[in-house]
Amino acid sequence: MFESLSFTKRYVLALTIIAFLSLLAFFNLSKLLSIQSNDAKLVNMSGNQKIITREIAFFAIYYKIDKLKVKIKEMEENHKTLTSLELSDELKNVYYGEKIYLDKKVREYLFHAKRFYENRDGRSQNYVLKNSESLLLDLEKAVVVYLKEAQENTRKLQRVETFILISTLITLLFEALFIFMPANRKINKRTNDLIMEKEFSNAVIESSTNAIITLDSNFKIRTFNKEAQNIFKYTKDEMLNKSEFEKIVPNIYEILNSKNIKNVQEVEAVNKNLERFPIRISFGTSGENKDIAIVANIQDITKEKLNDKILEQQSKFAALGEMIAIIAHQWRQPLAQLSFNCMYIRKKSKDEEILKEAVVNEEIIQFMSETITNFQDFYKKTENTVFNPIISIEQALKIVDSILRLNEVTLIKEIDSQIKIYGNSNSLAHIVLSIIQNSIDIIKLNKIENPIIQITLKDTKEYIILCIKDNAGGIKIEPISDIFKPFNTKKEKSSTGIGLYMSKMIIKNQFKGSIEAKNIEGGAEFTIFLPH
Repeated sequence: MFESLSFTKRYVLALTIIAFLSLLAFFNLSKLLSIQSNDAKLVNMSGNQKIITREIAFFAIYYKIDKLKVKIKEMEENHKTLTSLELSDELKNVYYGEKIYLDKKVREYLFHAKRFYENRDGRSQNYVLKNSESLLLDLEKAVVVYLKEAQENTRKLQRVETFILISTLITLLFEALFIFMPANRKINKRTNDLIMEKEFSNAVIESSTNAIITLDSNFKIRTFNKEAQNIFKYTKDEMLNKSEFEKIVPNIYEILNSKNIKNVQEVEAVNKNLERFPIRISFGTSGENKDIAIVANIQDITKEKLNDKILEQQSKFAALGEMIAIIAHQWRQPLAQLSFNCMYIRKKSKDEEILKEAVVNEEIIQFMSETITNFQDFYKKTENTVFNPIISIEQALKIVDSILRLNEVTLIKEIDSQIKIYGNSNSLAHIVLSIIQNSIDIIKLNKIENPIIQITLKDTKEYIILCIKDNAGGIKIEPISDIFKPFNTKKEKSSTGIGLYMSKMIIKNQFKGSIEAKNIEGGAEFTIFLPH
């Protein structure tokens, strides 16, 4: 039956029993104290009667009448009090039994004491003096009985108190066996289940390829998984229980207050090194835990954006290649026809001026044909081969030749290399073009007078070193190495090249080389190391 009760009912029943026993113990203790107090009072009063008996005899001998009167009254009042209370059988025998009859003896003693006090009766004085000692013995018997009964009352209440204590301990034992131990087992099981759930949840969160960050109602960070540490470069100790979310997602309050809060959004984030990068973020709430207000699911989309940019660039190159192929197809025949017409004019005409113009026109037509060929070669897809880097440099310079002349840029070439490398010559040409085009853009932006671009190529024991430098004013980004990071530029106009980040990736992945940048007097210098 007890087992069929619910835990709450069993707990309430046990507490009720303990409460009842506690109240019983309290009342018993109160009664014990009260009885002990009364018994002590009675014992003291009966014992005091002995002292008063002696004092009455003493005052009667020495005729101390005033003090005698006080003691007679005190003894009389004490006797009335003692005899007015409910007496046990043993006390009745002491006070009213034929053997002792203490009540009668006390009253006779007080009678003679009063008569002596009032009349100075000698017989009464003799009675007092003669019977005081025997009365003392009888009073002592009453004291003994009072003390004995007080001790017995105390023992009875102590036995009751012991019974209550044992009952309380038994109740506590039953409570421990049938309530707390089963409850403890359930609590331990539930705790273990919760721990396992938490460990599983933590394992899921920690193994996520996305950054998972949870915020409480005060916007303090409660969860900061491994991927969040990888993305934002902060440790858990630096972020947990701190209101630092705005530091890594600067526009968080605007995002949360926007109408698109439930949608996945692409925003800019900042890591510990103050590097800005794109993220994709979505928000949710925890329905179970009221302390968790917001769950942020964050994905670093830097590589995705870079891939998109690379694909966009490749798409541009492919589109340019196709467009140039179409232009070349459309222009070849007209250009050939114009060239044939110039040759025909030179054969038929005898006019020197016309002959000179025909020669000039043939040179222009030839230049246009070569320009189309150069662009076709630059943008067409090529396979990896063994080649000399000089080919890539010349290929890039053919593309920007007219731009250099237009902007009056002095080109200095110091090219001396005999060693060949393996790779894609067009890729290297694109990198050279990108760096030169960046220099031209900054020269135009800063309106540099007497602009110079210098290209050097030389062989060393381990590398072929390609160096491109200008006098355009230098690199403004600090530190300079950040110029090779994605989405990092100080130019107002974007480059038409493939970008320094992708240039670095191509040099590293395709050619197993490296690229460095530094400021020199009046400009910047890019150095490319291509291993043999």
